[in-house]
Amino acid sequence: DSRKVVSASQDGNLLVWNAVTANKIQSISLKSSYVMSVGMEQTAGNMVACGGLDNLCTVYKLDRPNMAMEMASHDGFISCCRFLSEQHILTSSGDSTCIRWDIASGRVLDSFAEHQADTMFLSIRPNDPNVFISCSVDRTVKVWDVRSSGKQGSVQTLTGHLGDVNSVEFMPSDGNAFGTCSE
Repeated sequence: DSRKVVSASQDGNLLVWNAVTANKIQSISLKSSYVMSVGMEQTAGNMVACGGLDNLCTVYKLDRPNMAMEMASHDGFISCCRFLSEQHILTSSGDSTCIRWDIASGRVLDSFAEHQADTMFLSIRPNDPNVFISCSVDRTVKVWDVRSSGKQGSVQTLTGHLGDVNSVEFMPSDGNAFGTCSE
């Protein structure tokens, strides 16, 4: 509903804010204060996630924040976490991979592993959660389709940056274009 914003800090707290009033709605104490990414589930807005230097993606239900689901399979820091739905989340990591998870079980559904260095960020295509893009310190951007389950590899690899690609984002209008930024 565009009324909630989530943030986290090295103070060890994940905060949910009212974006209209700028008032804090909820505070969740984290086990690890080394957070590098947060995300909010966009359909119902009842779940938030965070990840960082503990190599875990942790999902919290806002109505039961003491019952967190920890997803552990990455061998590197979590650089980005984005919800695909209330059932699935995507993460990118310093281990050069992206993983699609089943939230309820914490099970890895698919691993996307073509980057040659830290995967720094990912973005999900608006109105099509089957397609996402990732960027990496290896100076590439990759387009993925989860329906191929990572088995066929990325749909497309884009090169041209001369330094680490640190962020990538689909344009919100129709998802047919995206932007990248690099060192």
